[in-house]
Order: sequence, then structure tokens, then C-alpha cells
Amino acid sequence: MGQNDFQRVAFEDLKNFCQQAYIKAGVDPEEAEIVADLLVRSDLRGIETHGVTRLPIYIQRLQKGYVRAKCQLTAVKEKGPTAFMEAHGSMGHMVAYRCMERAIKKAEEYGIGWVSVKDSGHFGVAGLFSMMALKKNFIGYIVSNSAPMMAPWRGRERIVGNNPLSYAFPAGQYPPVVLDLSCSVVSSGKLILCRKKGEKIPLGWAIDKNGLPTDDPYEGYEGGGSLTPIAEHKGYGMVLAHEILTAILTGGKWTRNIKSLYEEDKSGIQGTCHSFMALDPDCFLGGGEFKQNMDRYIQSIKESGKAKHAAEILMPGEPEYRTEIRFLREGIPLPPNTVKELTLLGKSLGISYLFRDF
Repeated sequence: MGQNDFQRVAFEDLKNFCQQAYIKAGVDPEEAEIVADLLVRSDLRGIETHGVTRLPIYIQRLQKGYVRAKCQLTAVKEKGPTAFMEAHGSMGHMVAYRCMERAIKKAEEYGIGWVSVKDSGHFGVAGLFSMMALKKNFIGYIVSNSAPMMAPWRGRERIVGNNPLSYAFPAGQYPPVVLDLSCSVVSSGKLILCRKKGEKIPLGWAIDKNGLPTDDPYEGYEGGGSLTPIAEHKGYGMVLAHEILTAILTGGKWTRNIKSLYEEDKSGIQGTCHSFMALDPDCFLGGGEFKQNMDRYIQSIKESGKAKHAAEILMPGEPEYRTEIRFLREGIPLPPNTVKELTLLGKSLGISYLFRDF
């Protein structure tokens, strides 16, 4: 598929469309604006697998009553810099946004804030929430479990999630360092996107239901297969640690008990669990000196010896940072299948999919 096949859309236009879609589905306008911003910002940073391509399924789940249209968060327990929350099946994006807000407020008071929540839903890109701490020059951290997507190391049954994590570190002259990854080689969204585009996947991304490597995106996930963990047994170990820091810690759902975003279920609760941390560097070296150290550290890495044919050494989050700047200028590229799905969604909701061209 060539670049000419993509429709380029302004960030604000696409955000407004998504906000209107959420409002039509019964979401409060303020919360609709927050969720729409998070969703489109995923595409803005080049993470199309977790962006507007998922809007139709999010809206469908709201319409069916599988997800609460109004975010409901209950504090089960609070003790100093920590909080334990229950989300009651609310939208994952709003749950994550509010919980990170709470962690940041606690970090302002105590120097550190840790908030764990159970009974949430799919929240999209983890890095968008760790990055919220950067506005206060804090370090942000988030970890989550997920619906089963992988087999255990040396297993063939899909039973554990890809359980993502993200760190965000403020810097001075350089962009912040943002590490955002799941514990699978790729996300399930990449396989779903490849299936929609009619593309094969590289061997090593997934195994089929028999535990054998496959290049078929359907057989590797939707057809009963499993994603493969990063770094083999090491990635598998990280999956377990993340589940312990979320579901085991809160008494929430884990492994088979968590429902997929695409699973029909009238209980309305996917059951994902998340933990959020905000940390104030002022409690240690000092916020200003920490950022100076970060700049020196980043510079030392970027000035180190480059591999043959490598133009430069990039820090985690730097490609997404550059993509965001470029897409704000050039427009967000949407593939034809996504444009088609959004057009149909808009028609069903009575809102127009008409954006100015770039």
C-alpha cells in the first residue's frame, strides 16, 4: 500500500469526530473529549494499532452496555501515598487518566504516588498515561495486565496477557525518554491490522493453536493462536510480574477471567487491572539537576559509536515524538480500511465524516 492510498486528516478534525461519536454513544462531553484526545493522540504518535481503528469496537461496546458510559471510580482503600481503586467496568481510557491524575496528586504531597485499580477495561496506549507525569516534571510509570494473548513459555494454550508497561522520564534540552512496550513481540492490534490489510506477518510474531510458528495473522491470534513473548522466558517472567503488581495485588481478575475487547459479554466488565506511579525527582537529587543529568546521559548515549550505516542513535520515545511533530504539520495518515470503517460508523451515528485535505 503506497502513501498515496492514505487519507491525511488534521488532529483536531479527527479528535472532534471521535468526541462526537462518544457523545452519541452516551458519554459525557467532558469525558468524551478526554477519551477522544487519547485515542487520536495514539495515531498522532504513529501507534495506529491502538488509535481510531479501535473506535468502532469501543462505540459498539458502549452501545451494548458492556462498558459504563460514565466513569465510576470508588476508593476501596487509601493509605498515605497509595490508593486502591475499583472501576466497576468503566472505560479503560478514563480509568487510567483519572488514576494517573490521583497518583500525580499524591506525588505532589508525598513525593511518590502509587494507585492500583481493578475491574477496568482496555485503555489503549500505556505511554500516554506515564507521560502525564511529565507535566509536573515527575517520573511516570504504568503497568497493566490484559486479556489472554500468549501461551506460557513452552506452552501452547493462550492463558496470559501481553501485560504492557511504560516509563516516562523528563529531560531538559532533549525530548523526554518514554519507554512503552508490551511483553509480546508485537501487540494483537498489529495482527488484527495485518489481517484487515490482507498481509502476512513475520515468523516469530505468533504461534498457531498447535504451538507452531505461523505467518497467518488470523491463525496467530483470532483463530486461536498466541502472541510470542519478547526475549522468550524473560518476557514471560515480566508478564507474571506485571500481573502480580496489578491483579494479584488488588484481588482483581487474571488470565482466563479477563475478557477480550472483542468478546461478547453482558456483564460489562472486562476486568483488566492497572497500577500507576508518579515520582518526584526533587526527593532525590533535585528536579532541575535530574533533568541536567538526563541531558548529559542522553547526549553520552547519542554520541557513542554508531553501527555501520546507522544515521543516529535514538532514545525510547524519540521516534514517536518526531512522528507527532510531523503529523501535526502534515496530517495523520489513515489507511482506506480505517476511513471506510469510520465513515460507516459516522453514518450509523448520524455524524459526518468530512475532513479538510492536507
